[in-house]
Amino acid sequence: MVATQPKISLSLDAADTTIMHRVGMTGLYMTLKRLEKQYPSSRQRGGHISWFLTADTIEFFWQGSDYIALSWLIKKSFQIDDTGLIHLTGLDNDGIDLRQKIHIHEGICAVFLRLNKFYQAGNLVSTELTVEEKKVEYQYKSLTWYAHQTFAEKLCEADTQQLRQDYVQITSWLYLGGIVRHARTQNTTKLEEKPEYALALLFVPVVCHYCLLHIPSEDLKERKPHRYLVVIPEIKDFEDASQRRWRLQQLETKQLHVSSLGEAGLLYYSLDDIQPQGDYYQACQVWLYEKINQASRQRALMSIEEIKIDKNTLTTYQQVQKYFQPNYQKIKPKQIFIKVNPIRSLIADNLVKGSPWWSKFWEKLVIEDSKKYLFNQLFSNREGFIIMAENSEEDNQYLIFIKVFQQAMKGNFAKMYAKAESGKEPPIKKKVERLRAELNYCYDELSFKEYLSDFLVRGGLNKYFNQYQEEMALLIKKTPWQELRIWSLLAIASYKPKDQPTNKDDNSFSNNQQLEEVNYESEEE
Repeated sequence: MVATQPKISLSLDAADTTIMHRVGMTGLYMTLKRLEKQYPSSRQRGGHISWFLTADTIEFFWQGSDYIALSWLIKKSFQIDDTGLIHLTGLDNDGIDLRQKIHIHEGICAVFLRLNKFYQAGNLVSTELTVEEKKVEYQYKSLTWYAHQTFAEKLCEADTQQLRQDYVQITSWLYLGGIVRHARTQNTTKLEEKPEYALALLFVPVVCHYCLLHIPSEDLKERKPHRYLVVIPEIKDFEDASQRRWRLQQLETKQLHVSSLGEAGLLYYSLDDIQPQGDYYQACQVWLYEKINQASRQRALMSIEEIKIDKNTLTTYQQVQKYFQPNYQKIKPKQIFIKVNPIRSLIADNLVKGSPWWSKFWEKLVIEDSKKYLFNQLFSNREGFIIMAENSEEDNQYLIFIKVFQQAMKGNFAKMYAKAESGKEPPIKKKVERLRAELNYCYDELSFKEYLSDFLVRGGLNKYFNQYQEEMALLIKKTPWQELRIWSLLAIASYKPKDQPTNKDDNSFSNNQQLEEVNYESEEE
């Protein structure tokens, strides 16, 4: 006899849900969609369990023992494959390449299964990956069990095997951020959930996206434990959210390395197809997990950033992805180095804060960049800056400013070439550094405009200044001097000397401006 009333009902619109509950419901929805294809008939499922799905609701039906039905569902949802990796049915892990499977496996272990009582570790597995047609040895820790697999025992009464009628006590592996701060107060501070919500929370890892955070200013020679960024999206529609998460499996692993929380959030929505007509609005949270010190056995939640994304924000970021230098990887026999582009992440942070994409470059690239690391990244991203300015009517005036400024640079450099002794090259790199230092001495509007005027005069005849006299005059008069200082900085960093006798100076300039290199070996805890 088939039940006519659902055993469990879940709704996105329920008033007592949080973002974590809604993400869990979506992970459950994704899993059920996959199980429908693997087991199309309820007769193939434990307890003849069946379900009815809409864009915002999930209803379960089954016969007989609640434990048998739920145990079958959970067992089929959370597995371990024959290589010891976590296998999430909702993500269809068989369709993911091995590097991404390892990335998801390690992300779940680092964030959800932080304590060893929530998993049983297997052997350290060595495997060989083919990356860009090269063989790379890779290692990861396998599992033989993790807490999700046997959660049906927590949901059902041991004697009756029926769904619990009271609340289920939960811990941090099931609800991120939910921890008991002190053992003495655990009876009053413990977290409890309705059984149906506890079931939904089990599926949160299916929807989350895991990125690795890198800080450009760190000593690159010293290996650091991975910092994990977990993206938790706000859900408005099960089907839309499911399709988005499945699309993210198209991203290459090297793209999942970022240097800001803002880019991790934007990356989650980066494959969305934005229509010219129609509204677009999304929101998510990005949680940072890292080890407090090198000796820590587990990572702690260090910060949470809420990110809101509108159509303009995402389309601008998609342009950044297209035109700025991407991350790339350096392959060695026993390791992979990911080279991260921190400029892209810096722009992403500006976008999620509602600022122009070029905002705060001065603070980040001059005031906070004592080792000139970020400033040096501008050279390899110069084409992106120009294209971004060309594509924006609002920024096109700044593109004119860059042309005028760089023409003045060309005039100054021409004098250096003329004075250089035969067979020797002028010190272009030193001149670029001097220009940057001169800009740094501009502390108010008057000092900046005095410097700018003098610099343009020293550059000699300037065809772009003559062509855009009115535009330049209005731009300099009406634009805040701090903004023009940023664009002067971008002009200096993106200038590429031409007509040099040899390319020695240009090569030495660019070689000092490589993207950040980070070790992407699987870390040992």
